[in-house]
Amino acid sequence: MRTLLANLKNTIYFLLPYGIFLLSVGLILFLNGKEDIHICINKYYNAFADRAMPWITLGGDGIIVSIAVLLLCVLHRRFGFFTGISCLLASGITQLLKHTIYFEEVRPKLFFSPSSPLRFVPGVENYLYNTFPSGHATLAFAFFFSLAIIVKNKVLQLLLFTTALLIGFSRIYLSQHFLGDVFFGSLIGTSTTLVVMTYAMHKGWLTLSTGKI
Repeated sequence: MRTLLANLKNTIYFLLPYGIFLLSVGLILFLNGKEDIHICINKYYNAFADRAMPWITLGGDGIIVSIAVLLLCVLHRRFGFFTGISCLLASGITQLLKHTIYFEEVRPKLFFSPSSPLRFVPGVENYLYNTFPSGHATLAFAFFFSLAIIVKNKVLQLLLFTTALLIGFSRIYLSQHFLGDVFFGSLIGTSTTLVVMTYAMHKGWLTLSTGKI
C-alpha cells in the first residue's frame, strides 16, 4: 500500500489537474443538459482550430495508439506491456459499453435537428451512433496516464495530461461526442490504468525503482 501511495504521489502533476477537471466538469454536467453544453461549446471556433483539431484527435485513434505502444515495447518491453494492457482493457470496457448498454446513444449530428444552430467542421465526417463513452478519450487518458506513471519529470507529466485533455476536447469541438462522453471516457481510461498499475506493482512487474524513467 505504501508503494502504491508513493507511486500515486509521483504522478501528482497528472492526477491533480485531472482531479480538478473531474470536479469542475462533473459540476457542469450535473447542472446543465448535454445539448445546452454542446451548443455553448460549439459557438466558439476559429480557422486555426478547424485545421488543427482533426489532427489532434488522431492522438486517441486506436491505430495510432497501437503503433505508439509497439514503439514503446521496442524501447522497453516492460513499459510497453504495461501501457498496452492498460489501453487494451480500457478500450475493451468502453467498446463493450458502447455496443451493449448504451448502443442507442446517438452522436451530436443525429441528436440535434437539422434546424439547430450546430456547426460542423468542414471536411470532417461525423459519425451518428455509439457516442457514449468516447473511445478516443478513453485511449488518450489510458495511454498518456500510463506514460505519466513511467516518467519522473513533473513538467512532462503536466504536458501528458494537457495532451490527453486536448484530444478529449477535440472530440467535442468536432461534434463527434458530447462533454459527458469525454468525461466518462477519461474516467474509464484513467481508472483502468490505475487498476493495471496496482496489479503490476503487486506482481512485481512495475516498481518505483524499475517503473520510472
